[in-house]
Amino acid sequence: MSETERNEEALRAEETGTPGAAEAGKTDAPLNAGAEKAGEAGEAAETEAPGRRKKGKKEKKSLGQEILSWVWTILAAVVAALLIRGLIFEPVRVDGHSMDDTLADGEIMFVSKFDYSSNWLSFPWQDDSAKENAPRLVLGGNPSRNDVVVCRYPDRGDTNFVKRVIGMPGDTVALTGGILYLNGEKQEEAFLNDDYRTGSLNEMSEYVVPKKGDVLTFKEGNGYYVLCLNGEPWDVRNTRLFCRDAEGKEMIFASRGTEITYQGKTVANSDSGYAELIRTLAGQSFTVDRDYFFLMGDHRNNSNDSRNVGAVDRSMIIGHVRQIVFPFSQWRGVR
Repeated sequence: MSETERNEEALRAEETGTPGAAEAGKTDAPLNAGAEKAGEAGEAAETEAPGRRKKGKKEKKSLGQEILSWVWTILAAVVAALLIRGLIFEPVRVDGHSMDDTLADGEIMFVSKFDYSSNWLSFPWQDDSAKENAPRLVLGGNPSRNDVVVCRYPDRGDTNFVKRVIGMPGDTVALTGGILYLNGEKQEEAFLNDDYRTGSLNEMSEYVVPKKGDVLTFKEGNGYYVLCLNGEPWDVRNTRLFCRDAEGKEMIFASRGTEITYQGKTVANSDSGYAELIRTLAGQSFTVDRDYFFLMGDHRNNSNDSRNVGAVDRSMIIGHVRQIVFPFSQWRGVR
């Protein structure tokens, strides 16, 4: 082979070999880049995995946080219980026999707050006087005649009593031989056991139940003063009456006049200034500013009720007895 032929062959080899080498270089580069990326991804996975495990792990609360959480839970439960008791219902236990045979001693009643109620904004550690003078939130309408209600009495704090509504505001109530007369009409009272109509408590002269808007006055006669309601002599029967004078100042006439509160001052009938106060009041008229209800127990000869404590104002009635819920064998509605 001549030198010329050898040079031509070398050129042809170079022309065919260089492109192959170049192609190999082109394919190797991407493969190496992919490997590098895969390696980087693996490293990233190794570095991110611990982070993900840490993020998903629940942080442990401190002792203070645990205590605070329990405090809020208990407070929420107490608030919910108070709202249910004040606005929806309240279980109350019957104590005594004054409502025989409608209610039995020891039974537990479902007392509804939907129909009407009065919530006393008082506290357990307060004395009876403070509880009785605490603000009251009156909800709903008024009781109806013959409703069985849970109520409270003057000078008895937050002690509960269960009675039946007998006289509505403005009614005239009388008992003769154990028979009830309302506004002069005899009442049958099918719920009453006739055996409970006996005794001195079942005799009562006419009593007018005060209503909002009635006028109370003191009239002088033969050296003493007569208490009048709407111009007629009135048997107060221990009713604690809330009135206002012409200027809107409150006057509270309590317990057959044993004490009178007027213009922020309370004067008992044993005080030297009592007679002078009565003479001052005799020249004025006072408007009753609350509705009153006359309550009695179904066991008429064994019940401390409005025949003794007088009619009670609307805010003293705190719920409507709807159902006996315990014992379960005695489950029934109350009418």
